[in-house]
Amino acid sequence: MLSISRCTERLYYSDAFLYQTSSTVTKVGSDYVELAATVAYPEGGGQEADVGTLELVSGESIRFIHARKMYGKRATIPGFPDIQLDGVIEHVVHPDDVPLLAGLKTGDEVQISIDVLRRAQLSLSHTASHLLYLGVAQVRPDAIDWTLGCHIRPDGARFDFGVEQRFSLDEVRAVEQIANEFVARGNAVLTYAHPEHIDARYWECEAHTMPCGGTHIGNTAPIGRIAVRRKSMGAGKERLSCQFEQAAFDIAPFHTGHAGPQPGHSGGGTS
Repeated sequence: MLSISRCTERLYYSDAFLYQTSSTVTKVGSDYVELAATVAYPEGGGQEADVGTLELVSGESIRFIHARKMYGKRATIPGFPDIQLDGVIEHVVHPDDVPLLAGLKTGDEVQISIDVLRRAQLSLSHTASHLLYLGVAQVRPDAIDWTLGCHIRPDGARFDFGVEQRFSLDEVRAVEQIANEFVARGNAVLTYAHPEHIDARYWECEAHTMPCGGTHIGNTAPIGRIAVRRKSMGAGKERLSCQFEQAAFDIAPFHTGHAGPQPGHSGGGTS
């Protein structure tokens, strides 16, 4: 795999509520911009990417509709076989704004801002997905070893499992009940880094810990009631999804001049 010496500084690790920052352009591609530092979380671990804008010194604004991590190196850390360390983050520009890239060059200063409501939704959704997963681990532990993947959207999340035995209606209800009990207890959610590398991160709630590099909320309570649904994806493949209609998407911390980790978050290290 191609490796490069540049590495984008990921500011969302040190401050989960930092929504904008000044940064320097390190590369301008045909339809993307690479920055020295970013607040934009790239697509990864099943979670969709942040979107937002790049404000130029000239006053023009360039929209980015995707963020992707490129040129990372494979981890050799036990428990993290699939993550990529270091690398750069490319901010993919809206097709209508691509012509504005002609006026941008390496070394230019820009201000990057993300859509804070989308980030709050994704963070809540990702935290909820872990509660669903903990429910599956209790009700159908056999499925955990055959997790095929997940997708974290602003409006919900899902896991796919490669199991021959389908989830029964009673099992789905039991998973839903366990997930909602976590919500009702309103306990803290911690995220922190592995001591060997900031990109290898953990999620923790009620002494349950699992590798995860996504963004999360600091407490289970704002999720509200979780509805769990099952869908057969064909022979030997089951899907469980979760949605939430009473969620409290709190974007206030993004607008308080916050400059450090909030309660329930640790910038020092997990994923």
